[in-house]
Formats: sequence, structure tokens, C-alpha cells
Amino acid sequence: MNPFILLSLCAWFGCQGATQAPPVATPATTASEVDKILDAMEIQGATMKDYTASATMEKFEALTDEREVRRGRVVVRGPSGADRQIGIAFDEFIDSDGRGSTDSRRFVFDRGWLWELDPARKQAIRRQLAREGEPFDPLRVGEGPFPVPLGQPKRDVLREFTVAMTIVPDAPFFRSLTTAKDSTTTLTSLRLVPRAGTAMARDTAAMTIILEGASFMPRGVEVEAINGNRTRVLLRDGRLNLGLDETALALLAPPSTEGWKIDNRPLN
Repeated sequence: MNPFILLSLCAWFGCQGATQAPPVATPATTASEVDKILDAMEIQGATMKDYTASATMEKFEALTDEREVRRGRVVVRGPSGADRQIGIAFDEFIDSDGRGSTDSRRFVFDRGWLWELDPARKQAIRRQLAREGEPFDPLRVGEGPFPVPLGQPKRDVLREFTVAMTIVPDAPFFRSLTTAKDSTTTLTSLRLVPRAGTAMARDTAAMTIILEGASFMPRGVEVEAINGNRTRVLLRDGRLNLGLDETALALLAPPSTEGWKIDNRPLN
């Protein structure tokens, strides 16, 4: 389910100008380059107050060769840790035949609970991911339901993954990143492969994270499943530590569910 992979997550943190050469992401070969990026991402996560972005998610099913796309917005409030809140609202769905429709589903993580809300059907699933008072970060690698190692302690990322520089995945979904008109924008990509024996290694082959320039704000994520399925996320118009307006704050609060069918799933 992981809509937040999407977010992928969710994660952190958009280009104009005359037509010039597209931004290029050149893989480096030294471990020090990877260390530098992971250090910067850790600092960014520790100092983050809020983040918003437009998000587009593509899910590709290898068996059927079908794709579906959802578009919406993501909001994150709080630095890494148990107090972090995450909200995602989709407003458009495009099926494998290219037919579009509205999509009113929402996902909210707050105080250890993940809400999956379907206002059209007045149904919700409420999953408990951590007990009250228990330290928990929904983005923590190997622990949270949204495994995007952004803003994570470097030691945790390296414990869960082998990390190397790579290039932007060759997929039409990411083409807008590599044809950007602003030649001053560079892209850096990291490929993370789950280490044997970790939770993600059971079904994930690799994850690619695309970051923008020296800001290290995320622009895209691709998660490759062992069965060949892929989930891709594209983030636009990212805003970091600029405050949240009323619309963004509303995405962090579950709506009134009076009269809804609620499926509560507490931890055992």
C-alpha cells in the first residue's frame, strides 16, 4: 500500500529559463561522495520544520504491464521522530487506459496511527503503527511504513542499505527532470540496495532517490520490487520551512468520520 513511498516519501524538498542543456547527474565513484550526501540529508531532516510539495505517483505492474497514476499533495510537519506528522491527499486518478477520474482518498499519519480515508464511500482504515509514547518515525528506514531514507541518521541508512551514486532512471515518468530548462540545476541520484536479512530485502530489490542540486531536496523516488513491480514518485514545487497555510494544515488532520464505517486495526 505504501502511498508514502510516494512520498516517498515524502520526504523533503522546484525551474524556468531559456532552452539550454538539461541538468545532468553524473555518478561518482568514491565513498566520500556518498558520505557527504548522507550527512547533508541527516542535517536537513533534523532541522526540518515543515515541507509541502505536489506529488505524482506511478505504479507499474510487471505481470500485466499496466500502469496507474495518482496526483495530489504531500505535507510533512516536524523533524524526524515520533512527533512527525504526514498527510497526503490525492485528487486525480488515471488508469492504465489513460482514463482520468477524481480521487478523494487521503492518508494521514499522526501520533502512531495511520489513517486511510475514503470520503466518497465514507470508509476509513485506522492502523496503529506504534504504541503511545513509543519512539517511532514513519520514515525511518527498516521500521516505518514509508521507507524513504531522507532525513535519517546516516548510520541507520548504511546499516539497512548499501549505497552508491547512480543516474536518473531511464523512464518516461522522470523525463521532465532530465529536460529541465534551467541549466544551473543539477541532479544527484543515490541507489540503495537493501542488505540481506533486513525487512526491506524481503520484497524490495533497490530504491533510487533523485535529489536536486546542493539543496538535496528530493525530486523523485523509484522503488523496484523483487517481482519487477515499480513505484515511482515525482515531487514538484517543494517548499521547506516556509510555514504551512490552512490548506496544508487541513491535510494533517483527519476529517470528521461521524457516520463512517471505521476499520480499527490496533497493534497486537
